[in-house]
Amino acid sequence: MKKISIVVALLLLLSMLAGCGGSSVTNVEKKNDSNNEMASDTTGEETQNEGEEEAGKDKTEEPKVYQIGDKVTVDDKYALTILGAHTTEERNQFSDKEVAQVVIIDYMYENIAEESEDIYISDMDFKFIDEYGNMCDTYPVGGVYQPENTPVGARSLTSMTIGTIEESDKIKLNYYGNMFSSDPTIEFEVKIGEAVEPVLEGEAPSYENTFSIGDTIEVKTEAGDYTLSIDNIELVTDRNQFAEKDAKEVYKITYTYSNVSLEEDLYISETDFRVIDGNGNMAFTYPGNITKYPQATIKGAKTTAEMIIGTHTEGDTLTLCYSDNMFSSVSDFKIVLENIKGN
Repeated sequence: MKKISIVVALLLLLSMLAGCGGSSVTNVEKKNDSNNEMASDTTGEETQNEGEEEAGKDKTEEPKVYQIGDKVTVDDKYALTILGAHTTEERNQFSDKEVAQVVIIDYMYENIAEESEDIYISDMDFKFIDEYGNMCDTYPVGGVYQPENTPVGARSLTSMTIGTIEESDKIKLNYYGNMFSSDPTIEFEVKIGEAVEPVLEGEAPSYENTFSIGDTIEVKTEAGDYTLSIDNIELVTDRNQFAEKDAKEVYKITYTYSNVSLEEDLYISETDFRVIDGNGNMAFTYPGNITKYPQATIKGAKTTAEMIIGTHTEGDTLTLCYSDNMFSSVSDFKIVLENIKGN
């Protein structure tokens, strides 16, 4: 009896496994024009019954498709706006992607009320479809602003570039706030060649428990302790003739870090900071002249380094958001640099 029970159990298990690996296809047929004719070749009674059935169903609204310039708010936490789309003749000599055209899409996102983590929206959160229904992919070209982890109260002006399969006059963009969802959070349809001016004026966000220029900040971690201080900030008037980003203002920031008790070397660079300008816009790194570079610093030693930051607008305040882990979605503390033009 035990042998029979074991055999039956094995058969049931194999049956379940076969079911799990089965296909979900319900019908397969050749698509042709005759299908449409067959679909319309029904009796009046059948047509009427179908109409009555359709009338009894709950009508679901079609998802709204947004255009360039529409500011769309998600869950009252953040907002996303597509600012414009234009083609570029630039091609990447190292890319093996064959494209009909390269389109640069400018967009802006704003962290309205999400405090638990910074908002970060990149081209990985979108799917792109050209005018003829072809899925499109990103395409690597330079000169665009990169997305930034954006704290509450700040906004990020950035761009993404795609290559189309066929030359198109418009692009469909599906944005997915949840990467595991198959349904888009927002649907956009943008016309290539159209654009609106971004709103960059505003106020710098305020935060509690911030530090100031000259403060020596003690940072304790599970691996050991270190200190960090912002020593000086200088307004730079020179511009790099090869810079692809347009900076309204450029600043050189000098900082010092000291390895107090970390066994591993301490290295702090510009990538560990996110900077907000005086109007609430995320700033960006800028290619400038520095003479002091960050170094891997052993326990008991310190390093003074410089970084160059560009801003989209003029102002008199910068907020530095520092993260011990550059891949973290939140900053560990913030340093507010006020009256910077008077320093």
